[in-house]
Amino acid sequence: MNKISLVGLNALDSASFGKVLSGVYEHSPWVITEAARSRPFSTMKELQASCEAAIDRASHEAQVLLIQAHPDLAAKLDQLPHLTEFSKKEQSKAGFAMLKTAEIDELRAELTRYRARFGHPFILCVTEYSAVDVLPILKTRMQCEQIEEKYNCLSQIARIGWHRLCSILENSHESSPI
Repeated sequence: MNKISLVGLNALDSASFGKVLSGVYEHSPWVITEAARSRPFSTMKELQASCEAAIDRASHEAQVLLIQAHPDLAAKLDQLPHLTEFSKKEQSKAGFAMLKTAEIDELRAELTRYRARFGHPFILCVTEYSAVDVLPILKTRMQCEQIEEKYNCLSQIARIGWHRLCSILENSHESSPI
C-alpha cells in the first residue's frame, strides 16, 4: 500500500480524506468525519488526538456501536470475509492460527462469556500483543465493571487506530501518542 503524507492528506477534500482513512475505525466512518473538521493536522499525533476527541465527545450509544463494530478476536473462518483488511492482517499477525485447538476452544469460550457479560466483543490491540497474551488479559478484564470495561475497549480502539494510521501515513516513526 502506498503511504500518503500528512500534508497530502490535509489537502484532500472531505470525501477523499474519509476514503483514505476508511477502516481505521472499524465500520465507523463518523470518527474520521468528525476528526477531519479539525484540519489541518501538523502531526500524526494531532490527527490521532482529534479522532480520540471525536470518540470522547460521542454519545454513549455511538461509543457502544463503535465497540460493537469490531470483530471478535480469533474470528471463525466463516467470519473472515466480513472482516476489514486491517482486522484480517492484525489477527493473522497476532498468531491466532498458531494456537493449539484446546487454546482456541478456551479462548472462544471466554470470549463468549465476555460478550454475554458486557454485550459487545472483547477489544484488544493485537498489534501490541501476541495470541498467547490474550487469554490472561481477557480473564483479568472479565473482572471489570461495565463502565470501566467500556473505557478499556475505547482505549484499545484508540491504540488500534494509531497503528492503522501509522500504516497509512508517511513518517509513521512518530512515537506513540498514548
